[in-house]
Amino acid sequence: MKSPAALFRVDGSARMGTGHVMRCLTLADALARRGFRATFVSRTLHPALADLIHQAGHDLHLLSPDGPAPLPEQGDYGRWLGTTQAHDAKATGAAAEAAGLDRPALVVVDHYGLDREWEEIVRAEFPGAPMLCIDDLDRPHVGDVVVDSTLSKSADAYRGRVPDGCTCLVGAEFALLRPDFAELRPQSLAARDVAYAQGRPAHHVLINMGGADQPDATGWVIDGLAPLAQAHGLTLHVLVGGAYPHGARLEERRAEIGPRLEIHRDIRDMAGFLSRMDLAVGAAGSSAWERCCLGLPSVMLVIADNQRGVARALADTGAAIDDGIFDPQVDAAEWALRVVEPLLSSDQLASLSMTARELVDGQGVTRAISAGLGARIRTGHLALRPARMEDARLMHEWQSDPATRRFAVNPSVPAWADHLNWLDRKLSDQDCSFYIAETDGIAAGLVRLDKSGCPSPPGVAPDRCREVSIVTAPEFHGCGVALRALRELQHVHDGEIQIARILPGNTASHSLFAKAGYRPFAPDLFFWSPVETSQRSERE
Repeated sequence: MKSPAALFRVDGSARMGTGHVMRCLTLADALARRGFRATFVSRTLHPALADLIHQAGHDLHLLSPDGPAPLPEQGDYGRWLGTTQAHDAKATGAAAEAAGLDRPALVVVDHYGLDREWEEIVRAEFPGAPMLCIDDLDRPHVGDVVVDSTLSKSADAYRGRVPDGCTCLVGAEFALLRPDFAELRPQSLAARDVAYAQGRPAHHVLINMGGADQPDATGWVIDGLAPLAQAHGLTLHVLVGGAYPHGARLEERRAEIGPRLEIHRDIRDMAGFLSRMDLAVGAAGSSAWERCCLGLPSVMLVIADNQRGVARALADTGAAIDDGIFDPQVDAAEWALRVVEPLLSSDQLASLSMTARELVDGQGVTRAISAGLGARIRTGHLALRPARMEDARLMHEWQSDPATRRFAVNPSVPAWADHLNWLDRKLSDQDCSFYIAETDGIAAGLVRLDKSGCPSPPGVAPDRCREVSIVTAPEFHGCGVALRALRELQHVHDGEIQIARILPGNTASHSLFAKAGYRPFAPDLFFWSPVETSQRSERE
């Protein structure tokens, strides 16, 4: 079976920054774990970013720089794009066709130079493909989903700028972070709380001014913090990306300062790395949300216009220190004494950490995928196909989700070996009908009918009944997958009475099965009968 495809249109360079590409990579990696094939289409892309895309196993198609010049009304961001939106949209469609993406399951666009004009052309090129637009400039869009992780902003910012039915995911809880941030978050927060309770001051200070940092705020911050490092025994950890253009001068600074300055490039385990830091001095870009998720206290310098709102909002909530727009004319040593040195105590660190950690929980990618694929469910066809052993890994991920285990008959997560044995038995059982619910090749959940041990309503022969089990993929929660899967199951097995076992307190399942026509016959047992359904339909 051909894998569902996701098409990404994004650029990144020293001038534009690397954040757009990095958050698209995060989204692409998450989709790849769900069986998608991700294809990136870029017009301007720093070679280091291209390497990251290839290393992650995704496809990349570079657009030709040729084309008509941008129109005056496209402004500065049009000059970033380098051509008209119409030309770029047609070129993107041609690149997708060349890559074999005639029907992408999802289109993602993250570019300040592309807006509604581009989106309308691409939508016409790929009718039926949900479109997810990543933005923070409150621009008009025609996509199905808008993701804007700006703190202190609400969906009202896009009212009248998006079509009816567009899902606007607005706020810091929708920041697109790699899954390891959510996984390491409890451990990171617990370790910080122990350090604060013991009164430990900061020792490891992160300097991260973005993946490109054209003005070299990194070097300026190093110069300011070097005396503090000597005085307080600090280790300065400088994080730069492959697009950082001042590498030679950075190496000179390392030689001058010595072992108290460590340089890190293109860290893959970013969550683990940030968990080891005590304080950060950084730009107010997308990395600010990573620091918040792990409770890392921060001082922010604004190095791009679109960072002003983020820095101001974080400072207003008490989650970080906003030191304003980066100005290389300010004396760096004086700045460090005035702004950073007072934050080295545990009391100051704890205050910032406690507030920052409440803003971002690391689940933004799951929420974005749920909205994007939910649009596919609402407009697409859902079908059941027989389950296979090749589905084992995906099923195990679904079965391991905390929301799934909460109301399972056995709340323990199954071990992988046990899961494989169980699946093999189920697929070999002639009395078990096992299906994967799909929409256009995208696995959205599983549903199963079992005869063994199935209870039956009073007066009904047990051999006429089978018990239903259903699991929805986490990214499809709230999208109507379960109800549509149950109705499809009723259509396929319309000669059987289907039994549902629902634990007390599981109000969501009670509502789901009631909508699907199930009626109670015991405190935790419900049944669906094709005869009763037919009779009710005739009365109605």
